[in-house]
Amino acid sequence: MSLHVVKLLLLYIALQLYKKYFEVLIFILVNIRLSILSLLIALISLSCVENVISIRIHPDGQSVFKFYSYGDSLDIFDDDFIHPHTTITQKPKRILDNDNENWEQTTEMILEDSIYVFRIEDSLSLGYKYWKDISVSFFKTEYDFKLTFSGRMIKTDYPKLYSAITSENLDSINWAPEAFTVLMKKGLNDLVQKSLFENNIIFNDRLVNHVSNSFAKIDSEQVLDRIKNDKAKILSELLHPFKVKKTLPILLSDAMNPHEKKLRNTIGLLNDRFTIKMLMPGQPFLTNATGINKDTLVWDFGIDSLLHNDYEIRAKSIIYDFERLQKLILGITIFLLLVFIIMRIALQ
Repeated sequence: MSLHVVKLLLLYIALQLYKKYFEVLIFILVNIRLSILSLLIALISLSCVENVISIRIHPDGQSVFKFYSYGDSLDIFDDDFIHPHTTITQKPKRILDNDNENWEQTTEMILEDSIYVFRIEDSLSLGYKYWKDISVSFFKTEYDFKLTFSGRMIKTDYPKLYSAITSENLDSINWAPEAFTVLMKKGLNDLVQKSLFENNIIFNDRLVNHVSNSFAKIDSEQVLDRIKNDKAKILSELLHPFKVKKTLPILLSDAMNPHEKKLRNTIGLLNDRFTIKMLMPGQPFLTNATGINKDTLVWDFGIDSLLHNDYEIRAKSIIYDFERLQKLILGITIFLLLVFIIMRIALQ
């Protein structure tokens, strides 16, 4: 065999190996993207849940809450929004509505405290808490109420997803790669805080940038039946050039899971609506309510109000003690009259 033929044969083998390597790389990258898409596939068939929170503040300071949710069983019993756990909780009921099977859930509770945290701010489901203050003076009582829903920080943490939601263009091809790299960075930060990974900012950013740049090499969508949904294996293959420890992909995959679940729960709120109905003692004089129905303050909002900072519901009302006010006016009048009489006598 001539030297020229040997060179051609070696070149052919090298090309085949390169082709095989390129196919494997593309397969890995596609599965990374599709693993995220599979985790967020609920975007394709989001159902709607109506959540109504009725609040009544009694003059003695007691706060009565009633939570009511109505919607599809797959959505109403997920953990994107959770009713508080109380001993006065009614069991969920199934309802047949126009041949569609929906469920409703009702929860009631009475609060004596001035501050109560229903769900903490950093919980995987939607966090919310309430605050109440009663200020009593000689002839009036003021009630100050605040219910705060924790912002999901999508605008800051996932800007492309934020743009997709606000523009109503939920094509995941535009935001899923960014979401994966953000989840990876959050996972790395958690490992650093737990001293499970070295706090090397430059190296950690290189890992994240490498994953982000890798997504850019995929130009077309692939069929969903190639999804493996194994982040640890995918991360192991992708981070192989950096010669990281074998345990890192598994640790990183586990560290990403809570942030991934929180993101999924946020997406699960996309078609949910919240209505807050509030009845306060006295006359409301300061509120950011979106509407007023007779003596009931009403707020109506959705995920659009929760994509960034906290959403705060605020209301103040006042009760005047007219009997005390009348006594005060009468006392002042009598005092001024006596002063007038004394001055007249003194001048005579």
